Amino acid sequence: MGTRTGRAAGALLGASVVLVGAVACSSAPPPPPARQYTVSFSVTGTGGGASFGRYVTVGELGSNEQVNFTGLPYEMTLTVPYAPSPKLQAGSVGVPPGSRLSCRIQVDGQTVAAQTITVPGQDVICRAP
Repeated sequence: MGTRTGRAAGALLGASVVLVGAVACSSAPPPPPARQYTVSFSVTGTGGGASFGRYVTVGELGSNEQVNFTGLPYEMTLTVPYAPSPKLQAGSVGVPPGSRLSCRIQVDGQTVAAQTITVPGQDVICRAP
């Protein structure tokens, strides 16, 4: 009987060590939050008419992840948990010759791409490096 009691005590001691270890692991501090990036898109223009465009935070314009917009001025600010590779394209129709169209992309408050064009003509395109 002494051997059974010794084995039972040993098993109980082993179980309590496992429980103490499990409690110690569960009280570890959570990992730090993931890095967040703030991406701002803006398009402005002169001359009225109809304006339209699209943007992506990462990927290529024309992908199924792009977001389309209409009307100026246009501004959108997003927070993303990954290093962005933003792109923006905008155009205008029905505007007087010599009108201006501008785009700008900022990441964490820093301008990473900007362009101004005279319309009618090609679309304005901003691409972050």
